[in-house]
Amino acid sequence: MFEEIKESIYNGNVPRTQELIKEYTLRRVPTKKIIEEAIIPSIEEVGKKFQTEDFFITDVLLSARAANAALRAIEKQDRMDGKPITKGRTRVVIGTVYGDIHNIGKTMLSLLLEANNYEVIDLGVDVTGEKFVKSIAKYKPNFVMLSALLMTTMKEMRCVIDLIREQNSGDFSQTKIMVGGGPVTAEFAKEIGADGYADDAYGALEWVKENIESNK
Repeated sequence: MFEEIKESIYNGNVPRTQELIKEYTLRRVPTKKIIEEAIIPSIEEVGKKFQTEDFFITDVLLSARAANAALRAIEKQDRMDGKPITKGRTRVVIGTVYGDIHNIGKTMLSLLLEANNYEVIDLGVDVTGEKFVKSIAKYKPNFVMLSALLMTTMKEMRCVIDLIREQNSGDFSQTKIMVGGGPVTAEFAKEIGADGYADDAYGALEWVKENIESNK
């Protein structure tokens, strides 16, 4: 039923994806059905291609942007119909730590999370520990994701985690922290007290899904 939408997302064709979403919503196809049976399966298929090295990072970014455009088109149509799309309860704060301005991996993960209908608060790059703490207090996320691509900025992850752990409120104790990026390893993540680690964006996405399931 949704092969055209899947193909347009798979190929990273944003205009065609938006056009198809408009067609389906005007035909009163339930938006939840479009998300669950077209958008998410498309991104999952792209993920498989990426993990088998049939897709490159640029391919994933294009597909994720198309999936994100599909969600925005659905949200727009639902608002026009007087029924805003309901955000999932899972909320993620993400950012590249202070001193590091690398953006591609973080952007890719943000797009993938949004394409899977998670609510993402992207703090950008060069983010201080204090800004992470303020964001947790403000948004009360389920997950915080820290990115670093330089050996010299990895140590900032420890500082951020220590600062978060120093807070005593329930908002902070319930939030799980994941780290990732080029030089980061599982051993380093464990050493600095992170709850999780992934070596790429799809691994991070799977970690979020697994932790949501374990908390049900």
